[in-house]
Amino acid sequence: MKVFKMKFGESGDNVNAFGIRFYGEFDSKVGQDGSFSEIIYDPDTPSFTEHQRITLWFIFAKIRPYEQVSDFIRQLADTLQKKSYATKTSSVDGLVDTRSKDYINKPERNFPASYRMHRCNAATGFSVTAERTDDTLKFTLTEVVSIAETAVRLGRAIYGKNLKMVKVKTAI
Repeated sequence: MKVFKMKFGESGDNVNAFGIRFYGEFDSKVGQDGSFSEIIYDPDTPSFTEHQRITLWFIFAKIRPYEQVSDFIRQLADTLQKKSYATKTSSVDGLVDTRSKDYINKPERNFPASYRMHRCNAATGFSVTAERTDDTLKFTLTEVVSIAETAVRLGRAIYGKNLKMVKVKTAI
């Protein structure tokens, strides 16, 4: 199975960035704005997916309140559902407890407690993996662009600006 990857933003630690991974087959027009990888399976193991699958991930230069990150996940999942994708997994990444000694006299100390997490009330990012609900087998250029536009819109809402696409170098 092929994986097509796109990334926006910066590289390194404590940066604003987001990316998309498309898992499946692709028509010949896809590939200009990203890079391809391949997943190789053991022939005796069931396939990773039977339909098109995507993962969208977002990281933050500064931690965000847990509930805000949860809202971003819900917003992305709702948007993907309208595009015929069902959320398979989602994660809140880099959990932080801003009530710890590390945050004394810092504004993050005032982040509200999470009703879902007993000890952590902030995060450094999140991801959502979703699978197509119909039998479409190949990603078209139109669909890749549509998902990328969805990610860019959410990125603009999260970061307050557009992040530039990172040109991924491929080894030949």
